[in-house]
Amino acid sequence: MTAHEIVPRNIKFALAGEDKRNWFAGDPVATAIMDGASVLFPIGETFFIESVVYFRDRIADPQLQADITGFQQQEGIHSREHRRYNKAVEAFGGNVASLEARLAAEADKLRRDESPEYRLAVTCAFEHFTAMLAEHVLEHPEFFEGAEAEFARVWRWHAIEEAEHKSVAFDVWNAVGPKGLKGYAMRMRALAFATRIFVGHTRFNARHFMRARGYGGFRNLVLGMLRFSFVSPGVFLRTLPHYMAYLKPGFHPWQKDTRHLIDQYKTAYEA
Repeated sequence: MTAHEIVPRNIKFALAGEDKRNWFAGDPVATAIMDGASVLFPIGETFFIESVVYFRDRIADPQLQADITGFQQQEGIHSREHRRYNKAVEAFGGNVASLEARLAAEADKLRRDESPEYRLAVTCAFEHFTAMLAEHVLEHPEFFEGAEAEFARVWRWHAIEEAEHKSVAFDVWNAVGPKGLKGYAMRMRALAFATRIFVGHTRFNARHFMRARGYGGFRNLVLGMLRFSFVSPGVFLRTLPHYMAYLKPGFHPWQKDTRHLIDQYKTAYEA
C-alpha cells in the first residue's frame, strides 16, 4: 500500500512563448533527451490508467480504491500537461505527432495481443522507471541547475506525484496478478519490454529533436547522449542499482522510502 498521500495538483504550466530550445542549462542534448521523454507521457499515462482501472472491480480494500482514484487523477493531469509541454517544444523543431504514432502503435499492439494482466505488469514496470527517474531528480537538486525555471518546475511537479503514487499499479498487481514463478516471469518479461520502449523511444525522439533543431552530427547524437547517460549527469549509472532492485522476487516500490523527498518539495506546488 502507498506510504504517502496521493494528491492531484491541477496546475497549468506556462511553457509556450519565446524560443527556449536549449532550456536545459543551454545544453541541446540534455534538452532533447528530456523533451524526447516527455513525448512518451500522454500516450503512456493513458495506457497506465486503463491498465489499472480495468481491475478496479476486483479490489476490495478501500484504501487501495482511494489510491487508484488518486493515481487516475494525477496521471490524467500529467497527460494533459505533457501534451501542452510537447506542443510548446515542437515549436523549437520536431514533429511530435510522428513520434507519438510510433508509441501509439506499440500501445495498440499490447491492447490487441496481450492479456490485461500482462498490460498491468507493463504498467508496473513503466511506473518503476518513472519513480526511479523522479526520485533521482528529487535526490539531486543540482540536476536542473541552470535550467529554465518553468521547465524545471514541471519536471519536479511530475517527479513528486510519480513518487507519491509509485506503488499503486504494483499494489493492484499484487492483488490480482498471477502468483509465484508465473507472476515473476511475467513481471520480468514486462520489465524487458518497458526498458526497450522507454530507452529506445526516448533515444529515438531525442535524436529526432536534435536533428530538427540543427544539432545533428556524431558529437551530439552519439557522444552527447553517452555523456548524459554515463558521465554528467550520468543518469544511467546513478539509477542502475534502483533499476536492478526490481529484479528481486520480493520487490515493492516503497522498499525505497522517499517520503522525505516528497515532503521537501511538495510545498512549492500547494495552492
